[in-house]
Amino acid sequence: MKSLKSVSVFALCLSLGGCATILGGSSQTLTVNANVTGAEVYLNETLLGVTPLTANVKRGQEGVLRVTAEGYEPYQIALNKKVSSLFWVNILSGGTFGSTTDYKTGAMYEYEPSTYMASLQPAGQSPKDLGQWQRREALRSFVLLNSQALVFDLAAGEGEYIDALVSILTVPSDDRAAAIERWRSDYAGARTAMDFAARILTELD
Repeated sequence: MKSLKSVSVFALCLSLGGCATILGGSSQTLTVNANVTGAEVYLNETLLGVTPLTANVKRGQEGVLRVTAEGYEPYQIALNKKVSSLFWVNILSGGTFGSTTDYKTGAMYEYEPSTYMASLQPAGQSPKDLGQWQRREALRSFVLLNSQALVFDLAAGEGEYIDALVSILTVPSDDRAAAIERWRSDYAGARTAMDFAARILTELD
């Protein structure tokens, strides 16, 4: 019954002109955060907006993501493209016409990852300041990349991600329990993973 229902959904998609286009569309959401609020975000030479940014971008275009702010070195990265999973759903369900249309318009592609964190380095830093900046951004990246795992460890009161955070922040063994409670409070008061990371970063100040 479940498979029959799935076939019916696919058939409806095909009758409307192509499942990948209907489900995925010719655009996708791109999210860009930075350690500087209000940094300008460009896709190629087109200004998408300022950080923190969520924007719809056309699928299938070659792109370089560039983030700039006054007083900081620019950040840029080539966007990776992959074939959208919805394209293969369309092919497997027999949607040849819809899939061909998606291929021509670029809708079969999506950027991966769709979320980026730009670490902007202040211009003209001394070697000492650069080292401190690198440490801060390494910690920020660790928290952002592992925020979900950190939450699980904090709930359990132990785990490899808590161990790593204790090591990074050189927390003395007798202060470990207090640190965990502090990080739990940081998470409870944070609105986003970025906010959670910012709260953890204050321990480096």
